[in-house]
Amino acid sequence: MGRRRHSIRFRTSFSNTIYDVMSGRGWKETDSETDWDLHWAEREWVYEVFDTMHLEPHQRLNHFRNGRELCRKDLLVKNLKRMKRGLQRDGQVDQARAYDFMPLSFVLPREYAMFVEEFKRSGGVWIMKPIGSAQGRGIFLFSRLSEISEWRTDPYRHLRDQNDKDAAPRAEPEAYIVQRYIENPYLIGGKKFDMRLYVLVTSFSPLVAYMYR
Repeated sequence: MGRRRHSIRFRTSFSNTIYDVMSGRGWKETDSETDWDLHWAEREWVYEVFDTMHLEPHQRLNHFRNGRELCRKDLLVKNLKRMKRGLQRDGQVDQARAYDFMPLSFVLPREYAMFVEEFKRSGGVWIMKPIGSAQGRGIFLFSRLSEISEWRTDPYRHLRDQNDKDAAPRAEPEAYIVQRYIENPYLIGGKKFDMRLYVLVTSFSPLVAYMYR
């Protein structure tokens, strides 16, 4: 088991304020691949290199390993559903209700048949979101199945280079999350809004989060 040193050893590829802060605290930089206390790296680097790498109890990364399980829309839905089912199975009904904040969700095209069954039963307005995009890219609303017929018959269309109509599609079709749209959200001055709280999460299980005040 590794021992915590008096002087913290860090490794990073960054040369910005992050590096300046760590150096300014008197921490010692190292180029060792394994002998460090803190490694500050790009998210994709953490996923690629550290997902299967053993870490000592004292070693820390700036991203959770395999964090895509909570950051990618389809995997977030999968894990929220799994957590709720587990609580219900264990008889923790009240705790399971805490997960009712998530609107009814399906992953397309994998769950298309299940979605169509629910849509025909309840109708309403639904929202489609690419599983890996951000900042509103690729999102659209629909209230009739005919409005997504083009996506269903040609799931590659959103992947093609918009400047090259003859470009070949990628090997994998783009997956989407489809969710029941909240038609009466809470508004401020008649407009939708985001409320973002920045916290430090040190553990997911058990959940430990700190908020600066």
